[in-house]
Amino acid sequence: MHILGYLVAVLNLLFALGLVLAMVLHITEQETGGTSGGWGIVGGRHILASQSGMATFVDRFITWIAAGWLITAFLTALIFRGS
Repeated sequence: MHILGYLVAVLNLLFALGLVLAMVLHITEQETGGTSGGWGIVGGRHILASQSGMATFVDRFITWIAAGWLITAFLTALIFRGS
């Protein structure tokens, strides 16, 4: 059981590193100097403007990495709780 716990912990670490790298490389429209000067920005996105295909893919990718990190964190805690 400890081998499974260490495997899940390593997977958790990989998800955490992937999440940090994805967030570092994620550039919002506000950071690129959008035309509105920061007005109408909620969470880094323009309220009325639709996102491009790549921006949507990156957002979904970050969401899945975050979900994987959260799930492996709970699994690691559950596995090592009984030790």
